[in-house]
Amino acid sequence: MFEDIAIDCAGLSPAEIETATVTSVADHRLAYLRNFPLDVEQYTGLLERLGELCPNYAAGSTKAAYGLHPAINTVRCRAPQSEGAERVQEKAGSLPMHSGRSFARRRPLHLAMLMADPGWQDFGAGHNGESLIVRWGDVLAELRVRFPQHWAEDLRLLTGYAMSFPASHLDEDPSELPFLYVPGTPRRTAVPDDVAARLPQDIGRLRKAAESVKGGERWFEAVTRFQETANDPTVQQVYVMAAGDVVVLDNDRYGHGRQEVVAARTDADGVQSVNPRTIWSVNIQ
Repeated sequence: MFEDIAIDCAGLSPAEIETATVTSVADHRLAYLRNFPLDVEQYTGLLERLGELCPNYAAGSTKAAYGLHPAINTVRCRAPQSEGAERVQEKAGSLPMHSGRSFARRRPLHLAMLMADPGWQDFGAGHNGESLIVRWGDVLAELRVRFPQHWAEDLRLLTGYAMSFPASHLDEDPSELPFLYVPGTPRRTAVPDDVAARLPQDIGRLRKAAESVKGGERWFEAVTRFQETANDPTVQQVYVMAAGDVVVLDNDRYGHGRQEVVAARTDADGVQSVNPRTIWSVNIQ
């Protein structure tokens, strides 16, 4: 899906890259850059053109994941035997479709990810940490086709119920928006079903929240249909990021995920190595 909008940064000045990126985000609510330099200052300078960079989850931490820049969350794989709690992004396996900080009242408008090192790419398709993206409007359109008997009531519930649910690891004020809502930013190019969604990785938190609301069981059925459709490979788009690739996406309109990744492996001599896959992730308000 990025072939028509991809920006090749080779030979472009920082100012030219910034102009092209801002224009792409305004037109498509997406930008995809290739051959971007692995330069922290240029990366953060580019993203500041789109808004305020949010401090990462543990700004000020001495952990390596947060030491590159106060706004950059460095996502790497970890060996299963490593000490300390694993962040979900560091674990082997896949990540389901979700929106960034879906629980929070103050949510990022954009997410940016720079592939610093794509890591191991010698496994079969679907096992190399391939990136996933889905437009929530495409999920909504697919639900209309697949579930005509539930469609109208699902839409009424998902747009009409304000539902709060806590984060699994952060203490912040929760959002009171509905599951589906009107996007917070305009777009230059009109598209059908232009909708925003708050979908966490673990919808078990939504099931728990629904227990305290009249009609919550039926609401959660609608959430489940939406989540299952969003994670259907026929609805998702798969893309493989090379070193120097950057994706910027509208956190209202798009969900993101990851196919399976192998975090560690052991060679014939019993020596374990960790996948060097590394992403610089930034939230932009």
